[in-house]
Amino acid sequence: MKKWAVNITKYTIFLAIGITLFYLVYKDYPIEEFKKAFKSINYFWIFVSITLGILSQVSRAIRWNMLIRPLGYNPKLYNSFLSVLVLYFVNLIAPRAGEVARCTVLSKYEKIPFAKLVGTVFVERMADLVTLMILAVIIILSQLSVFVRFFDVHPEMKENLLKLLSGRNIFIGVAAIALLVAAFILTRKYFRSRKEENSNSLVKRLKTLKHNFVDGIKSILKLENKWYFIGHTMFIFLMWLFMLYVIFLAYEPTKHLTIWTGMITFLMGGLAMLAPVQGGIGAWHFMVFETLFIYGIAKPEGKMFAFIAHASTNLIYLGLGLLALILLPIINRKYFPGKTKETGA
Repeated sequence: MKKWAVNITKYTIFLAIGITLFYLVYKDYPIEEFKKAFKSINYFWIFVSITLGILSQVSRAIRWNMLIRPLGYNPKLYNSFLSVLVLYFVNLIAPRAGEVARCTVLSKYEKIPFAKLVGTVFVERMADLVTLMILAVIIILSQLSVFVRFFDVHPEMKENLLKLLSGRNIFIGVAAIALLVAAFILTRKYFRSRKEENSNSLVKRLKTLKHNFVDGIKSILKLENKWYFIGHTMFIFLMWLFMLYVIFLAYEPTKHLTIWTGMITFLMGGLAMLAPVQGGIGAWHFMVFETLFIYGIAKPEGKMFAFIAHASTNLIYLGLGLLALILLPIINRKYFPGKTKETGA
């Protein structure tokens, strides 16, 4: 109960921070302007954005299955896809909890050890991180002047970034990684030294969890087609980028902006998503409209674009996530009518 209370308090505080920032961004924006903007939107491009988002999640489910199959399991694509939708739904409620939720869901309906799924998700996240870093370098080098102008306008953010990249923080990061490596080595030695005590159920359980997690990570080495995996990773990021870019086309003041502007806006919005706030509310809006301001979009129009883009993305994830939670037990009961209560039927 104490852990639940801490988590609820933490997420409530993060949500309050996000809502406060959102309020500060939009407190002077007349409600009539919202109505006018939503009447003028070209909803065809909103539909295209939603379609691209769904395609990215299908691709993500296929990529996840590619990592799971080498472990000796063959999950059904619809279960993996619905689990991915649950991931985004849960992240809107509790930041960073979505990955645990999707592993829990797929483990329940496909009978795959939870720790193995966590290992595959770790691999996915590393692949996404590497891809994001590569894209960030490309975008920053191609639009370096934009970043310089952005940090000139917001010197406090430049100062915070320099503090984040200070020698002290880098040392702490390296030390933390070293401690994790040392803990892994010591844990491995511990389990080896306790072979004679395998009768102890806790030791057995911990050893099994560790073995399953490592197996999940090693799945990347057993991929049937690594280029197919890389292709899906690139496709996912391209879909995310074009999801945002086509919203430019839906809103009159931004329809003239180029894909390069979309790329820099995508990256700056992605930095805002690092904040542990549900759906990036507030932080994402701020980063996006400030970035668009550098490209000549007046702040009121930039704020409205940020509101439209954020709402269209997160509302569809909210709706699809709820739908996934409803469909998962129904679909699995239909195809596996004889399952017991523990399988989710």
